[in-house]
Amino acid sequence: MLSGQTPKRIKTDSLLKLLEVNNALNETRVDRLNELGYEYWIVDPGQSIKYGNQALEIAKVLPYESGIAYANRIIGVAHWAQGNLDLAFRFLIAARRGYQQLGDSLSVANSSLNLGMAYADQRNYDLAAQNYEEALSVFRQKGKDSRIATTYSKIADLLILQKKHAPAFDYLNQALVIHRQTGFLYGVAEANQKLGQLSSAQKEWDDAISYFLLAADAGKQRNDQVGLAANYLGIGKAYFAKKDLKLANNYLNRARQLAEKFGLQAIRRDVYLAFKELESRRGNYPKALQFTDLYLNVKDSLFNREKSNLIANMEARRVYEAQEEELVLAQKNLDIMVQQDKVSTLTKWLLILSLLTAITIAYAMLSRKNKVIASKGVDLQKANLRGDNLETALKSKEQELTSYTLNFVHKNEGISELKQLIQNLSKRVDTQHRTELKAIVRKLDRLLRVDEDWADFRRHFESVHPDLINRLGEDYPGLTSNEFRLIALIRLNLSTKEISSVLGISPDSVKTARYRLRKKLNLDTQKNLFDFLRQY
Repeated sequence: MLSGQTPKRIKTDSLLKLLEVNNALNETRVDRLNELGYEYWIVDPGQSIKYGNQALEIAKVLPYESGIAYANRIIGVAHWAQGNLDLAFRFLIAARRGYQQLGDSLSVANSSLNLGMAYADQRNYDLAAQNYEEALSVFRQKGKDSRIATTYSKIADLLILQKKHAPAFDYLNQALVIHRQTGFLYGVAEANQKLGQLSSAQKEWDDAISYFLLAADAGKQRNDQVGLAANYLGIGKAYFAKKDLKLANNYLNRARQLAEKFGLQAIRRDVYLAFKELESRRGNYPKALQFTDLYLNVKDSLFNREKSNLIANMEARRVYEAQEEELVLAQKNLDIMVQQDKVSTLTKWLLILSLLTAITIAYAMLSRKNKVIASKGVDLQKANLRGDNLETALKSKEQELTSYTLNFVHKNEGISELKQLIQNLSKRVDTQHRTELKAIVRKLDRLLRVDEDWADFRRHFESVHPDLINRLGEDYPGLTSNEFRLIALIRLNLSTKEISSVLGISPDSVKTARYRLRKKLNLDTQKNLFDFLRQY
């Protein structure tokens, strides 16, 4: 081994030299570009996307279907590593469809595993679990132990998110045993990292630090920069929980450098939030404000990306099947009668002639019927298309409205955080500056009011749900303007916390308002308020 180089660095250097030697645009070049993209997954996702895109363009020109599918998978996983979920879904779904058309079940399973990871980050637990189970079934059939263990780690990650700690621990230990037996260093690092996350979720900080350090050590040997950033973040947060601010700052800085260098958006967001809490604990409120701003910017960027596409629609499939079975019985009867000795030759010919006549008439009727069915089918397809277009337009409007509303949430959360930081700061300054800070707080309070935004919000809401507010007003004349606002937010299926942020009131006040609203609407205790509004 060359001094100062990891095995992965040596391999990428070797592949780059092979590309320089052979400039021909052929399948071999596509394979090498894809292999480079794969090697850069955990080193530098940006480079992974670069080589994957080069492979994809050449593979499309050739065309080289296997190369196209693999390039899509390379690019999709790299975007997932950077936190770009909308692009991750786009390329991973294309990869899986390509492998399905090629009949490559193992690669289909690998793509399903990657899609499960993206769904898990989206907190779509059902679809994540479904994809993991589909992948696991194929890996077991083909005896792919390393892939089975990797899937166990992903399932454990999903269980940790759902706070199902005991089964998550079992899956991770199984994964660790298999990875150690097969010598898969990246798998060992990943399993230890998940065990660190599990220990953190259980507030077992010393265990968490030990697991994260083991994962980081294995990650260094594999030159896994993405994993290193996540491990350093985990260690920093654990030391913060242990109130060791010096070590917390040390590891958070390491995580920040890697996240910013390689464009790891989700890790950047979490690092900035951790730094905001760290500086607040230190009493350094101006710096805490800076990290709050950085955190909100990255958080908004990720939010806008994740909400820009409805991934479920990308995977929607419509299957139309029509089957006709005619004249089978007549043909069977003919066979039976021909075989019977008692039937004369003349009778046979008469029967055959009769059956041929019946077949001719039936064929003519069937042809006419098929023409009618085809005509109706065209009409039905047009109607379905119009319905799909209307449904797509409605979903798009609902998505825009939800995004528009949640912008209130982000704005108000940010303002509330700034207000709290300023109030903390005012306790540490002289009287003159305290008066000025109180004036700023009053301005922030005014920004938290929703009266000025309500008219604009109502226009957006009524474009998606026309007449709902007016009809409720006619049927329940005692409803107030504040209750109409609450109705609109409930109809958007926002959580209590989100509603409280939009309205600028506490979550307990939201619960009280919901209770009073139910009484005015004469709702049963068993009746769900959101379901009532949706069906109204």
